[in-house]
Parts: sequence; C-alpha cells; structure tokens
Amino acid sequence: MLLIEDNPGDTELVKASLADAAGAAFQVVSAEALLPGLDWLVRGDIDLVLLDLSLPDSQGLHGLNAVRTLAPSIPVVLLTGWDSESLALRAIESGAQDYLVKSKLQGPILARILQHVIVRQKTQAEFSSHEPRLEQAKVVGFLGAKGGVGSTTIACHAAMELKRQTGNRVLLMDLDMTSNGIGFAMNVNTPYGIMEASDDILHLDEDRWKKLVVFAGGLDVLQSGGPVFREEKQPKAERVRLLLHFVRSLYQWIVVDLGRMSSFSVLVVPEVSRLYLVSICDVLGLAKAKSAVDVLCETGFDRECLALTLNHVAAPASFSRGELEELVGLPVDSMVPECRPDFQESFQKGKRLGESRKFQEHMARMAAKIAGVEVEKDTQAQKPRFSFLPGGLRRAATGT
Repeated sequence: MLLIEDNPGDTELVKASLADAAGAAFQVVSAEALLPGLDWLVRGDIDLVLLDLSLPDSQGLHGLNAVRTLAPSIPVVLLTGWDSESLALRAIESGAQDYLVKSKLQGPILARILQHVIVRQKTQAEFSSHEPRLEQAKVVGFLGAKGGVGSTTIACHAAMELKRQTGNRVLLMDLDMTSNGIGFAMNVNTPYGIMEASDDILHLDEDRWKKLVVFAGGLDVLQSGGPVFREEKQPKAERVRLLLHFVRSLYQWIVVDLGRMSSFSVLVVPEVSRLYLVSICDVLGLAKAKSAVDVLCETGFDRECLALTLNHVAAPASFSRGELEELVGLPVDSMVPECRPDFQESFQKGKRLGESRKFQEHMARMAAKIAGVEVEKDTQAQKPRFSFLPGGLRRAATGT
C-alpha cells in the first residue's frame, strides 16, 4: 500500500494500526507529498493508495485526479480531517473507493475497509478483464554520446518515418535542454514546451495536453525551452518521467530527443522502451559512447533495450561492424553515411529538414525495425516520402 500523508504522526498511526491487523499483511510505503507519491506509483507493485487530501503540493481532490490519471486501475481511499458529506460524495463520484475521516479512524476498522476495497477492486477487474485495453505507447529515445552527433536530426526523421509507415499517432518530444533543436528543425515556435507541461503535471489531463503540443509534419511536437532556461529553472527529471507516463496512453509511439549524455538524461531513460545511443565513428566519439554505455548499465538500464547508431560514417568505414560492437559493447543498429553536405545545401535554400536519399533509406529501415513492419525494398518505386505533409512542409522535408 502507498500512503501519501505529510503528517508524521498520522503516518505512524496508520502503519501501527495495519501492523496489528488480523488476517492480513500490509506492506506500507509512504511519501510526504503528492509528487514523490506519484513517482512511487508509476514504479509499479502498488495495490492500493491511501491518500491525504491536504498535502504540501496538493489540496482537495486534485491529488485524487492525478492518481486516477496516472494509475486508473489502482484503488484509492481518501484520508482526511474534513468530515464533509458533500466532499465525500464528490470524492466517490471522482473515482475514490472510500472516504475516511482521521478522527474516526481505528485500527481494526481501517484494516477491514482496506481489505474490502482490495477485494472489490479485484472483483471489478475480473468482470472487465475481457474488455479491450488501450495499449501503452512505446517510447523510443535518441541519446547523443556527445554533442554534435546529429541525434536531433535522426529523432525527427525517425518520428516522421514511424508516422508514415504505421499511420499511428506519434509524439515527438524534445528533452534536450541545451538547445531547442526540434523546434528549429520542425519549424515550430510556441509559447509552451516541456517546462509548462512538467509544471502542470499534477493537474494535467487530455484537454490541457492538447494546448501544449503543436501539430507539425504529421506529428504532435512538444518543444524544449532550450538554453534560455537557467539550470534551476529546468524541469525536474521526476516530473518529466511522470509526464512520459501520462502521455503513453495518448499515443502509439513517442520519440524522445534526449540531447547529449547528462545526469538529467540518465534519470529519464528508465521510461524509455528502446534507447538508441548516437555517436560518430572516430576515436573520441567511440570512447564517449563506451563511457555512456557503462554509465547506463551501472544505473540499471537493460542492455537489451540499448543499441548503437553511428552517424556521418565515411566510406570506407574506419572500423568494421564487428570491431565497433566489440569496442563499444553494443550491437550496431545503423551506420548512417556522411550526408551533411546534403543537409547544408537544403539549409542554405531556407529548408529546415532536407532530404538525402541515403539518409532517408537508413531512417526508413530504422523505423521499420522499430515498428516491426517489413522493410521496403524498392525505395525508388515507393510513393513520395512525407506525402502526408501539406505542400509547404513536404517541400521543406524533401528538399524539392
């Protein structure tokens, strides 16, 4: 059970009451505010939430709504000092399983109520087990071993290829706080971004979310604030993780540009389903990639969910694929050829996202592998790329 309660005396009272309960064993974890409580919740292994309605970062039913949004299948019992029938009714209407007043709380009664709640929730779950469930989005992350390796360009084109090949809803999210690369590349500029979204996480719902993202290139795009944010004004990693957890119910695919390796990106990557470490094929780039792999694995990230993408690979390559895998300790997913002159030419013509046939072929194969679809073999015969875009954006994407 997760107990979210800021009063240490009440926390100890609840723990002591449940420790003496007959016929049931409660393992209680606790948090003193809503935000760290939500962080506990999204880690999993929680069967029940006992939630105080008066917390340092949440008052009233806002906390209940946040818990229900992030974990709709977990039963919530409210714990409060307010003996109000109208508030109790509104709480039940909002999805709480029960409403307990602290002054009336007694150990055996508390244990019995919580046991009944768990049984009732399991019974409801059995009745709804045959209903179709909304599949959670897969989060695909691109992390630069160092700066200047092209992870933003790869993230943008991989996201558009996922959209083109699957037709699913795709979110492109910029978590690189050193620049506003995705906003620049996708030619979007809105007053909202990751900071506003993370600040609003305790009150976020689908309607609020729609006002934060901008539609561009067939994708929903959430830009970062870039370097205008001082370090103390940048979003907290725990809030960004909660944000990723929230939006997974709204999309089929989420593509995240994590920027270069940093303490922030290391804290966020546990929410990523598949992580592509982007580097270049020189001694410094490979050394940085090896160091990044070591750090990620030391923090517990699953090596099986990690792959290496090498960008700007010259022909002939300095190392064979096998040598690269041995050096870095990762399978090489892609070796993208040197295409910077093509992008530079497009940029000089005022087009933000240029196209290189070689580059696009690699992005198509990467997206097909991510989506689990058949790789298109005849790239010359396929329909024009980015055909789903409006005319101006399509010309910007294809360099025509």
